[in-house]
This record gives sequence, structure tokens and C-alpha cells, in this order.
Amino acid sequence: MSAIQVGSTLAGRFVNGRAERLWPLVLSMAILAVAVPWQARWGVIPDTSWTIALCERLLSGKRLYVDLIEVNPPFSAWLYLPPVAAARLLGIAPEILVRAWTYLAALVGLSFAGLVVKRAGFAEAVSLFALAPAFCAMLVIFPGNAFSEREHIGVALFMPLLALHAWRARKDPTAQPGFRLAALAGLSGSVLLLVKPYYAGMVLAPALVVAARRRSLKSLFAVEHWIIGGLCIAYLGAVMLIHPEFLRDVYPLLVDVYGRIRIFLPIVICYGIPWCFLLFLIWRLWPAGHFPDLAAVALAASVAGLFPLFYQGKGWAYHAYPAIFCAVAAILCLLALPRAGRRSTEPLAALAGVVFAFLPYWSTQKPDPAVVAAIRGATDRPTVALISPDIADGHPLSRMIGGQFVSTTASDWLGAFSFVLSERAAQSGDAAEAARYRALLVEYIESKREEFTRLRPDVIILGKDDWANRLKEHFGFDAILARYRVLVEDDAQRIYLRDDYARPERETAGQPLPAK
Repeated sequence: MSAIQVGSTLAGRFVNGRAERLWPLVLSMAILAVAVPWQARWGVIPDTSWTIALCERLLSGKRLYVDLIEVNPPFSAWLYLPPVAAARLLGIAPEILVRAWTYLAALVGLSFAGLVVKRAGFAEAVSLFALAPAFCAMLVIFPGNAFSEREHIGVALFMPLLALHAWRARKDPTAQPGFRLAALAGLSGSVLLLVKPYYAGMVLAPALVVAARRRSLKSLFAVEHWIIGGLCIAYLGAVMLIHPEFLRDVYPLLVDVYGRIRIFLPIVICYGIPWCFLLFLIWRLWPAGHFPDLAAVALAASVAGLFPLFYQGKGWAYHAYPAIFCAVAAILCLLALPRAGRRSTEPLAALAGVVFAFLPYWSTQKPDPAVVAAIRGATDRPTVALISPDIADGHPLSRMIGGQFVSTTASDWLGAFSFVLSERAAQSGDAAEAARYRALLVEYIESKREEFTRLRPDVIILGKDDWANRLKEHFGFDAILARYRVLVEDDAQRIYLRDDYARPERETAGQPLPAK
């Protein structure tokens, strides 16, 4: 072979090698670009919109769990404070930076996990790199109505810790992870636990897989676990110091009222059945005579992720996202293995499983554009209050109309749940328990009525449900609404505008337009 032929061959291999490395990056960037208009179907989801409003009020001097009642621990607000504060400094809509914050978390988590896999020297690292666009899609396309949720951000940053667990599970590692890498993975993975402590099992289950593989409990005391444990203890201390009201006043209500309203069968149907199908695909792909460490730790985390889903018992899609994501991650890790040795399952079957699991994430709670236009046409930066136990009735609508949400709570969950529990207790013959919940109901409604009288909101969003009818018929809210007129309504909501509302002159200088 001549020198020219040798040079041509080497050049061809170099170009092909670069192409193999570049295409996954190009496709991942394309997926990120598509994700922006794709997410327009859902807009800013209710929980995120409420949290943005919460953060803005905190930055204006309101006190969490005193002036504003939030059902989640304070980290749920702290997680979004950086982008909301930055938006205030820059004079732009915080929704823009919260979306960017979410994309950043996805990129950081995916890139860091890829770095851990590469450092670990997994045989399937090259194939996994080729599947990077699929992982990227699971982080920015799949979430749908769970995009930018606390769990969504937490799962994105949880990926490096899973990769680190897989590295430690290997019986023949080329090298052990260094202290700095392990500490950073622990720091990243701790976000999911700080969001909600229920997810501790998603750390413990993979750690137990590592211990079983290494036949030693020593791995349970690895650096990353000390970091996670230390951060959780420090967080608990910070909550007790900064927000003692959460543990003293709010948490007992969450246990006594919020946590006692649960569903089971809808969760099994919407999430359990798709998860079982994903589990079947994992079984079909599981190789014979070889233990796939990456897939094993992802599967363990997925199984552990079912506990928070059923324990919380609300049936919301974002509660299922950690378990579903980790199950799909296990499938992708198995697809990265050589075909020899694993059962024959085509990638199309895996795609079908992902589409099946995605169905609950397709629905949207985005407000009717006609309702938004009608309110914006009649008001200018109105104060807004809500009569509904459903957070989606007030958020993101209150922000899409440029309003200032003035209610203390995101929704009327405390009153509505207290009523349900009172009725249940009465039906079971427990008069004392029924009276106790009835007292909670009356106390909540009296505080809400006082709030409406004191604040005189410009706009009232009323959900068309039994709760609103009950307030009007039995608790005097018909007298409050008598001072309002119906501005617009649809099948789910009725919007009231105060009779003496006078639209102020708009001062546009320095005022960011509300994001849609």
C-alpha cells in the first residue's frame, strides 16, 4: 500500500470518527431547539407559575409560611429563586429564565453523567454516547406537562449519581472515582432529596445494588453518600432556623389533611400499567451471563421511585416522572449493549413503550386564549384572587393576564380537603373527627372571607365546581361576588371583575410583558 493510500485511509477514519462523535451532539442540539416550540403546547405549567409568583412575593418582602402558605418544603421555592431574582434584575419575564434554568439543569445533568460513564470506562460508553439524543429527548421533550417541575429538575441532576453508582458496582473497574467527582455527583444528586425526602429510596436502592455486587457494605459509606447526608442535615437545620413555621404549623396540616386525600386505581392505570410494560421490555433486553451495571442501578432507582408516587397518592404526572425516566434510562443502557447475549427486542418496541408512558404527559392545562384576551382587554395589572381547590384554575392564568396574585395560598386545598375528610368521618360515624375537620373548614373559610374583604381583588377566578357553589350557598361568598360582574367564562372557570374597577393608565417603561 502506498503512502498516499495509507494517508487516505487514516484521513477517512479520522473524518468518520469525528462524524460519529459529532452527530450525537448535533442531534442533541437539534432536540433542544425543537423543545422550545414544542413546550409552547403546555406553556408555563400551574405549579411552576405559582412558584414564580411565590418567589416574586418573597423577593418583595413577604415571609414564607407566614404571609404565604406553600405545601412543599422551602427548597421548592429556593430552587427557583435564582432565575426569578435574575429576571427581576434584568427586567425580563421570569418565565423565560425559569425555562432556561430547566434546560441548563438538563444539560448539566446529561453532560456530567456522560463524563462519569466515560471516566468509568464502560464498554458500552461509545454506544451510550450515540444514544445521548434519546436521553436528551427524555429530559426536554418527554416531560410535557411536567416540564420545569421540581422533580423534573431533580431527576436531570440525579443522573450523574446513578452513573457513579454503576461505576462503583463494577467488579473490575479500571479505576475508582476520585473524591472531587464523587462529591460533585453527591451534590448534584442531593437536589432530588432536597425537593422531597421521599426520594431517598432512589439513592438507597442503587447503593444496595452496589453493596450486593461488591459483597460489602463499605460502599454505603462512600463520599457521595456523606455529601448527601450532610446536605440533608444542614437543610433540616436551615429549615428549623429560617422557617420554623413549616415544621410547627404547616407540616402538621399536611399530614393531617393534605396527605390523607389519596387515590390508587387511577395511578395504577395511568402510570402502573405503562411502567410494567417498560419493565417487560427491560426483561426482554436483559443480557444472559452478564450483569449490566448501568441498567441495574437505573432499574433499582425506578422501582424505588414508585414509592413516592403511591405514597403521595395524588396521581399527578410529575410524581411518576422519576420512576418512568429511570425505567427508560435502563432500557437505553441495555440497548447500548452488544446484541449478542440479550434477548431479541427491537428498538421500535422500546419506542412504543416510551410513547405509551408519555400519554399522561400530553394533556395540557393551558388557559383558553379567548379568556386571557378578554381579561387583558378589560384590565391592566389587576390584583387576582382564586376560589377553587385546583391550582390550575388560577395559575398560570393570573400571570398570563399580567395580574398580581394576592391570595395567601395557591388554591383552596385546605378548605376543600377538610370538607371531604369531615364528610368521610361523618359517614363512618366518627362525630368527633367530623367536628374537628368541620372546625378546620370553618376557620379556613372565615380567613378567606376576611382576606377578600380586606384586599378587594380586582379579579376573582372562580372554578366551576361544588366547592365554589358551597362557598356561595352556605358561607356568604354570594354577598362578596354581588359586588362583581361576570367578565368572561368557559366550561371550567368564571371570571369576575369588581364593579368599581377603573382601568389605570399603563406605564410601559421598565415593565416586562407577562410571558405566555
